[in-house]
Amino acid sequence: MISPPDLSPEQQAAVESDARAILVVASAGSGKTEVVARRVEHLLGESPQVHFRVLALSYTTKAANELKDRFRQRLGAAHKRVDADTIHGFSHFLLSQQGTRIGLPIDPEVIVRDEDRAELLASWLAENGQTAPSDLGDALHQIDLSRARREPPSDLQKEWNAALSHAGAVDYESMLTRAEELLRLPFSRHQMTRLYHHVIVDEAQNLTPSQYSLLTAIIGSPSSNNGDYIQTMMVGDDKQSLVGFAGADSRLMRQFECDYQATRFDLTNNFRSAKLIVSLGERVSKALNQSPRIVSTGKYEPTEYRAEGWIHIKQTTDEEEEGSLVARWALNLLHSGLPSEALAPGESGYIPAEQIAVLARSSTALQATEEALRCAGHEPALSSAAEDWLESKIGQIVYEIACFGSAPHHRSTQWQLARLLDIKEHELESLPQLISIIRQHKDQDIQQLADLAKIEEPADYIANLNKITLRSEAREADLAAWHADSDLLCRTWSSFESETQVSARTWSNFKLFISRQQRGDDLAPGIRLQTIHKAQGREYRAVAVVGVNEGQLPDFRAKTNDKRAAELRAFYVAVTRASRLLLLTRAQSRMTRFGPRSTEPSSFLRFVRDGT
Repeated sequence: MISPPDLSPEQQAAVESDARAILVVASAGSGKTEVVARRVEHLLGESPQVHFRVLALSYTTKAANELKDRFRQRLGAAHKRVDADTIHGFSHFLLSQQGTRIGLPIDPEVIVRDEDRAELLASWLAENGQTAPSDLGDALHQIDLSRARREPPSDLQKEWNAALSHAGAVDYESMLTRAEELLRLPFSRHQMTRLYHHVIVDEAQNLTPSQYSLLTAIIGSPSSNNGDYIQTMMVGDDKQSLVGFAGADSRLMRQFECDYQATRFDLTNNFRSAKLIVSLGERVSKALNQSPRIVSTGKYEPTEYRAEGWIHIKQTTDEEEEGSLVARWALNLLHSGLPSEALAPGESGYIPAEQIAVLARSSTALQATEEALRCAGHEPALSSAAEDWLESKIGQIVYEIACFGSAPHHRSTQWQLARLLDIKEHELESLPQLISIIRQHKDQDIQQLADLAKIEEPADYIANLNKITLRSEAREADLAAWHADSDLLCRTWSSFESETQVSARTWSNFKLFISRQQRGDDLAPGIRLQTIHKAQGREYRAVAVVGVNEGQLPDFRAKTNDKRAAELRAFYVAVTRASRLLLLTRAQSRMTRFGPRSTEPSSFLRFVRDGT
């Protein structure tokens, strides 16, 4: 087993607390995962002869797997007494084991693809003499949000629940409600309390109200007699909540504190990062009005603070030069190591490629760095979220047209195109209809896509993207976004061609290839190129954040105060991924079809300059 590091007084108090409900508010780099692991070790070590289990829940499969690995390394054979899973994964396990008690089949089908859900809802409504909404995708999205937020169900939501029940199936959100329904049964509730004596919830800032409601069903109501609920620790950082679009509400951490009269511990010391980076994170945190409330006595100064750190802002003429600069910076670190002035006395400057990350708000902003690294003979490891992949509306339409041509019966493609083209879904039943709609569209930029829709072969389709030219009066941000999107599609197709036999170069296989690229491979060697959303929860010794311009970070679509705040949280996540070196770069111009267009530096850079 691996010998664990020393704990600070703040961490030790949280690990050893005997409170029945515990809230740990853990800022970036404060060692929350270590606290979770040590808490489990402490609980199991106190009662080695008792056969209870510990349930550790996290937001993502990756985080749950990392917890499993840490428990396996740290606990030895005792790790078998810990069940680490996502909330949805645990819900699915419960339904597989006991779902027949609430009318589900022995192995309920899990319907997750949007096109399958849309088809199920449409067929159910048709069979029951009802008309489907014009935008099935948007309707299902609203149903998902409503369920995630625990809002009163609409008539359509009731129909969707009935469709799932009739099919003997569940989707992601109904997994939670059906699991909660199961746990309200006395037998299941009794079995839960006999099996688990402790529950730990990691990444709690990403909880939705529906997940929180399930959590209370798992651990028991706070109003139970004599506080007779499962002992629970909730750990999270409200400044890193980036999934509000999916219904997440970081205020639920405070609700847990209030509902269960939880003992709160604030982990305020950053053990990961150097002094300059910690200070930057604190300035951004203050702007978010979420500075930690210190409740512990004294202040522990970790030895890592002896490292001064290194933060630089660099601007280049254009994006190609920006990519070259970042690539040279990263490759020089591999060759020469970290600069001594950024390190603590005696600390090694050696850095492997996997500890260098280049982050951006969208994947298109990473292309120039990717190309520069490959030209230098280095193959980077790529990872982006699906929602970050294409920036422009034209790029999204181009992609969906191709998907429609390969599978026009897929409802998810129909409703996505309908939303992008501002038409009714029922108008899209055939390729000729789509071509006619595009030709008559009020937007001249979209009209030119009609000829593209006629092309059947994927390779020919991609080859014709360079014929799409946006009007000169189009917004500069849109021009730059489309230019980046078209390059991304072409480059991704080239990679697909090089790895795929001719007979397998279909649109369906290309979509799978794109999906694998978005997920990324954490085991692949190489410098990490990631969108900020994908980097959440990760840590690196050196980080470069590219595209730090107005319109890129923050994103040009962030018009409301809430969306601007979400962009600032993304910036906070980006700059706090680094432990020693942080480089922020911007290009003074972005290339469009009509030549270079000037940019403005991100307003977020003021947080860096304020500390210099």
